Amino acid sequence: HCQHLHRQRLKQMKPAIDNKPPPKYVHLVQNLKKQQKDEERYSQIERDNYLLLDKMSYIMTHPQLLDEKYMGPPVTYGKSLNKEYRKRELMRITEENLQILRRIQHKEPHYNHLEWEEQARRDQEHLRNCCEYPVVLPAIRTSRAQPPPRSYRDQSSEGPSLVQPTPAPLQVRVKGGRQSAPPTGSQAAQDAGAGE
Repeated sequence: HCQHLHRQRLKQMKPAIDNKPPPKYVHLVQNLKKQQKDEERYSQIERDNYLLLDKMSYIMTHPQLLDEKYMGPPVTYGKSLNKEYRKRELMRITEENLQILRRIQHKEPHYNHLEWEEQARRDQEHLRNCCEYPVVLPAIRTSRAQPPPRSYRDQSSEGPSLVQPTPAPLQVRVKGGRQSAPPTGSQAAQDAGAGE
């Protein structure tokens, strides 16, 4: 008998853990306040449209107060007395502008780039003739694109470079009034030995 009761209790036993889905609440599924606001807004729009349509129909079916019957004929202004003069003046200004434009377009340039190049060449030649030592111009290097360093063999194979890497020697003015180059390293050492 006890075993039979035990089996019945096992059959009627319920789980201790609640694994059912949570309940669904209406206020979370449907936003009733938003629906109410939308309905009020739509009703206000319908009311405004109805009033506007009523006013338009009244205007179309009833005569206007601002009609010729009440206000008289519309006021018409006379034509301008100097209309033709202003028209002629505008045509004259337009024609003058077109003539100026044609003169500008067909004008030969005042500056000649060939003469500029020839002048620059002559200036460089005069500069070379006036200089006692070879002209040394600084190498122009931009920060955006710098060429990679080349080896000594690459430089020697390409031939002599137009820009010399070493600066020109300084000129030393002596009492006699003539200029002479500064002494080299060996000459300076000999002068130092002679002074001792």
